[in-house]
Amino acid sequence: MSEPMKHVIKISSLVAVLALLGGCAAISSTMSSLNPFGSSAVKPAELQPFTSQLKVANAWSVDVGDSEQGSFTPVLLDSTVYAASEEGQLVAIDRATGKTKWKVKVGAKLKAGVAATLDTIAVIDVNNNLVAFDANGKQKWQTGVGADVSSVPVGAAGTILVRGIDFSVIAYSASNGAQRWKYTRQLPPLTLRVNTPVDVNNARVYAGFPGGRLVALDLSAGTVVWEGTLATPSGTTEIERITDVTGTPIYNFREVCAAAFQGKVGCLDSVSARPIWTTDFSAPSGASVDDRYMIAPNELGDLFAFSRSGGKQVWKIENFQRRQPTTPTVIGRAVAVGDYEGYVHFIDRDTGKTIARTKVGSTSFASQPVPADTDALIVQSRGGSVALISVQ
Repeated sequence: MSEPMKHVIKISSLVAVLALLGGCAAISSTMSSLNPFGSSAVKPAELQPFTSQLKVANAWSVDVGDSEQGSFTPVLLDSTVYAASEEGQLVAIDRATGKTKWKVKVGAKLKAGVAATLDTIAVIDVNNNLVAFDANGKQKWQTGVGADVSSVPVGAAGTILVRGIDFSVIAYSASNGAQRWKYTRQLPPLTLRVNTPVDVNNARVYAGFPGGRLVALDLSAGTVVWEGTLATPSGTTEIERITDVTGTPIYNFREVCAAAFQGKVGCLDSVSARPIWTTDFSAPSGASVDDRYMIAPNELGDLFAFSRSGGKQVWKIENFQRRQPTTPTVIGRAVAVGDYEGYVHFIDRDTGKTIARTKVGSTSFASQPVPADTDALIVQSRGGSVALISVQ
């Protein structure tokens, strides 16, 4: 199935759900315009010429199997890249050479992965089992999560963290799979089902929730350290009041930054949870942060950069409208973003101008680009290509 057709099916399904829920005309009109085959369609933006100012190259590529659905992000642990696919394959790849160290068939199709910590590599199968392997590809343990899972699990300090579709956060021992703690909270009547992994830093687990809420949990005990508000729901209908934190909250320089759908982007103090700055914005897939900027796409695919010093918009580019841009990733002076045709674009973080471009396969990407040190990115396409892109 072609990438545009897959996009149409996803959009059509969402429009149908909104109609059944009595969705507002404005949302329906917006979603219809995103359908490239609809009567009111606006076609995906054409690629624009650019002046190359950054040297990028595909160092290697490994096929791990298709992943038309599910949440899959490759992870770098020490000198090995671990990646998984919907087909049920888990692969260990040498970061330097691209050679496959080992690969295993998990035994069932997968829906999310990969988490890695110490000597444990973990994935989620379609039956919502958390399945763990050692660094040599031998299965260590398996445990049922007890909740439907839609987000990529995260590994940190000997713990595997899983998010349920009910936005629960569950911590498991990486050594034996024993559940250490579980955090749940009451949710509003209507929420998005999006990939919302946690971020772990300084023994804290940072998680986003519907209603524009951010929560910091103690990694060892799961107790609440603080709870803060990024955005407050508004509107008269349940759909208008959807204000889910999307993507992964990001700890950076004593701040926790995040983005919300139909809400805001902004940063909270990592100690007090006090809002440092927020700006009205609607982010369907999260944001990326460095020491100077917060960068996020909106529903149409326009890319925005906001100043970290106060949230002022620095630039906006419309080059990726309806090209299904990934959540961006900052690497050095560039911002990397993938699109539905397999292109990875590199944008000057200060000016918003395209400075490099490369292509990995011909499908969209399973996740945002993943930094591999300071001079490379790892990407995974829906078509199965896991590639290392060198950046100089």
